[in-house]
Amino acid sequence: MLAAGKAFAQLPSTAPANNAEAAALMQQAADLEGAGDNNRAAATYRDIVRRFPVSPAAPAAQFRLAELIDQSGNPRRAFEAYQKLVDDYPQSREFDRALAAQLAIADGFLERRRYEQASEMYNSLLATAPFTKFAPEAQFKLGQSLENRREYAKSIEAYQMLLDRYPASDYADDALYQIGYVQLTEALGRSQDLSAAIDAKNTFEEFLAEYPNSEKAAQARDNLDRMTGREAGDLLSIAQFYDRNSNYRAAVIYYADLVRRQPGTDDAKLANERIEEIRASVGDDELRSGPERAETGERVAMRRRLQNQVETSALSNYAGPPVANIVPEELPPPRPRLRTSARDVRPVGPEPVNLPAVEPDLPVE
Repeated sequence: MLAAGKAFAQLPSTAPANNAEAAALMQQAADLEGAGDNNRAAATYRDIVRRFPVSPAAPAAQFRLAELIDQSGNPRRAFEAYQKLVDDYPQSREFDRALAAQLAIADGFLERRRYEQASEMYNSLLATAPFTKFAPEAQFKLGQSLENRREYAKSIEAYQMLLDRYPASDYADDALYQIGYVQLTEALGRSQDLSAAIDAKNTFEEFLAEYPNSEKAAQARDNLDRMTGREAGDLLSIAQFYDRNSNYRAAVIYYADLVRRQPGTDDAKLANERIEEIRASVGDDELRSGPERAETGERVAMRRRLQNQVETSALSNYAGPPVANIVPEELPPPRPRLRTSARDVRPVGPEPVNLPAVEPDLPVE
């Protein structure tokens, strides 16, 4: 259709006689409407567009034809009729009116919960006129239609597109809030995945920083408090899971993360107390990994004894066994190596548990 519109723009103006005939047919169609014969009126408008596509009457005829189709109770066909106008006559004075009518039709589908059709219409409108005054509203409502279909990732993308493309629009604050709300919805639907809860918390904090005087600020604060409590509860539950299974290093990681994220709360106090109890029970060495683990006194003495033997074997008058045969008389068995990767400490069960990407520092007194 758009190619046809460009072709029309390149054609020379119609002859005055053709314009006069088109104008006469417009009057005839109006008279038919006045007489209540909308079917014949629609046929006349359609005939004008077909016979005189580049006449001044053509876009007006196409617009009125779309209106009559909409009034007949066929909004989908009406949307298509308006689309023909915006494709073929982008410079006409009916262009904005057609876009407004399309937006209203799409809104009707959204209100009737026909979200798939509404999404298609909003996408069509945005593809045709991405930088008109109607675009931010269409972009926001596209996000709503996807959200209502529970296509949460796509809805967040739609809201984010509004923020990226129309940051100064009246819908920008609503879009940012809805991103947080969708993340909140996802967080409440998951039992042990903290990522959505953390995303929601961060988004609501950003919203309050950007739009502190918004009418949704109070609701954002309530949601933020809700996420804060949910996050603390989840961290505590995961820490206690590892604690019960004697995986003290993983337990301390989560207790410490809770203290870092929720300082001063009752849960943080409980976590700190349990960290000190674990330290007193197993020692700090058990809570370290790899080269950070301190050597026990027995192993230090053994290492020094072996070193002395090696140094003695290097003397010129040494007559003992080869250095390769020097082994400790009794090497204490090594302690079990703690698992150190996020995959290794993941509990086995039907529900996945996401571990923090970076291990938090242990709290110190």
